[in-house]
Amino acid sequence: MSTQNGGTSGFAYLKRELAMRISAPAREFTFWMYLFSGVLVLGGFGVWYEFFPYVLSLNGSSAAGVYSALLTFFPALAGPAALQMVFTDVEKPLKAFAIGYCVLFLGLFTLLTLGKPEKTWLSFLIVGIACLTAIVMWWITNGHDPAFRDNVDDKAPLGGDTQVTPKGSLDGFEV
Repeated sequence: MSTQNGGTSGFAYLKRELAMRISAPAREFTFWMYLFSGVLVLGGFGVWYEFFPYVLSLNGSSAAGVYSALLTFFPALAGPAALQMVFTDVEKPLKAFAIGYCVLFLGLFTLLTLGKPEKTWLSFLIVGIACLTAIVMWWITNGHDPAFRDNVDDKAPLGGDTQVTPKGSLDGFEV
């Protein structure tokens, strides 16, 4: 697909860029560790704080607490991730995608707070899907970040050429 001026269309660019950002980090150990420890465990601490007491049937825990924690987790993850993409050096279609994501999440958050479905299972299903798509937004935003690339060269030499005599002298050194 090309535009009138011979460049790539926004849809073709977006498709290619999203595919790359989704697939590239899947092989990076550092990316997975950050996703698990930073985003899901530490970033989702409020969810775990409500979830475990509820599952263990402890006093004071409730499904409403878990729902509220999930409801605040997804915009806190997706919003900054989408805005991060807007402020980075990417092409317009990717920025427009991020803005669209923000609008979608704002609408979803409004729906789930002001017009919460009467059926509890439906509320949890929608907020669960919102949390998963927030993680996807974080993934897409950070999938191209060099900070999460492993770049390990396990064949790199551990020192210089062993045939070269090192500078300096050990004269006067005693053990």
